[in-house]
Amino acid sequence: MRRPNTFQALMFQAAFGSYLLWAAGTAIPLIRIDFGISRTLASMHSISTGTGAVLGALFAIRLVERFGREILMRLSVVIMVAGILGLLLGQSIWITIPSCGVAAFSQTIVNAISLSEISHDDKPSLRRIFIQTGIQAGVGASAIFFMSVSLHAHLGWRLPILLGATVLSPMAMFIIWRVKFLVAPVIASKAPVAPVHSKVKYQIFFLGVMMSFLDIGVGFWAIDLLINRGAGVAIGAFGSALLSIAIAGCRIGLAALNFHVRRIMRLALLFYSVGVVIICITHSPSITMFGLVIAGLGSSPLFASGVFQVSEGFPDPAYRISRYMMGTAFSYGLAPFILAIVFDNAGFITGYVMLPIVLFFAYLLWRRLGLKEEVA
Repeated sequence: MRRPNTFQALMFQAAFGSYLLWAAGTAIPLIRIDFGISRTLASMHSISTGTGAVLGALFAIRLVERFGREILMRLSVVIMVAGILGLLLGQSIWITIPSCGVAAFSQTIVNAISLSEISHDDKPSLRRIFIQTGIQAGVGASAIFFMSVSLHAHLGWRLPILLGATVLSPMAMFIIWRVKFLVAPVIASKAPVAPVHSKVKYQIFFLGVMMSFLDIGVGFWAIDLLINRGAGVAIGAFGSALLSIAIAGCRIGLAALNFHVRRIMRLALLFYSVGVVIICITHSPSITMFGLVIAGLGSSPLFASGVFQVSEGFPDPAYRISRYMMGTAFSYGLAPFILAIVFDNAGFITGYVMLPIVLFFAYLLWRRLGLKEEVA
C-alpha cells in the first residue's frame, strides 16, 4: 500500500479536527438548552475555545522544536479526542468548558503545522486560502447536518460527534503513523525588512478580531435564533448546517471565479448587510434562515481577505499573518460572549443590527492596511 505524503496526512488531520470542532461549536447552544443556563454562561465554552486556540498558536513552534512533528501530530489526535469526549460526556459545565479549550489547543497546533507545510511562498495565494478554508467549512457543515438528522430522529446531538471521533480518530492516527517523514517547515526569507510601527501591529491584530467577530456573529447563535422564532431544535440545527454549506460553497466558488480582492469585499458588504436586514425585519423561521444564508455568503470571504490584505500590503508578511491569526483566535472566544450578553439583555435584533456597523469600520481598516505606502 502506498504511503500517504506529508501534505495528505496533514490535510486529513485538519479535516478531522474541523469536523469535531465545527460540531462542538454548534453544540454550545444545545448544551445551553440541556443544562438550562443562559447564553452568557454557555459562551464560556467559547472563551475556553479561544484561550486554547491562542495558547496553541503561541506554543506550536516551541512544541514542534522540542518533540518533533511526527510525535506532536500523533499526540494531537489523542488530545483532540480527549477534549471532545469531555464535552460529550461531561455532566457539568466545569468539565465541558475546559474540554473545549483542550480540543481547540490541539487543532490550532495542527493548523500551524499544516500552514508551515503548504505555505511555500512568502505571500499566500488568496485562491489557496479560499480552497483550504472552503474544504474545512464543508467538512464542518457535514458534521452539523448529521447533528440535524440525529436530532430529527430523536437520537440527540451527541451521536454524530461521538461517531466522528470513533471512526475518524483511528483513521487519522493510521495515516499519520504511516507517514515516513514529515519534512521540516519551509523557512521564510531572512532578508532585512523595515521595522513595523507598534500602531500598525495593533491595527493588524484588531482587524483579525473584527473579521472573526463578523464571521462568527452571523451564525454562532443561529440555532437559538431559529428556535426563538418558532423552529424546532432539529430545524434550527438544519439552518445552521445550511449556513455552513453556503459559506463553504461561496469560498470554493470565489476560488474558481478569481475576483479581485476589492470586488470580493464590496460583495461581502452588500450580502452581509442585506442578510442582516432580512433577519431583522422578519419573525418567520424560514425567512430568517434565508437571511442567515445571505449574511453567511457575505461573511464567508472576510477571514481570507483579511489574511491576503495584511500580507499583500507589506514586506515580511509571515509576521503580520501571525498577528492577524492571534486576533482571530482571541475573537473566537470573545465574540460569542459579547453577542450572548447583547442577545440575553437587548434581544436578537439589537445584536444583529450592530454587525453591519462593525463591518463598515472593519472595511475601512482593511483598506488602510492594504496601502503599500504604509511604513514604520
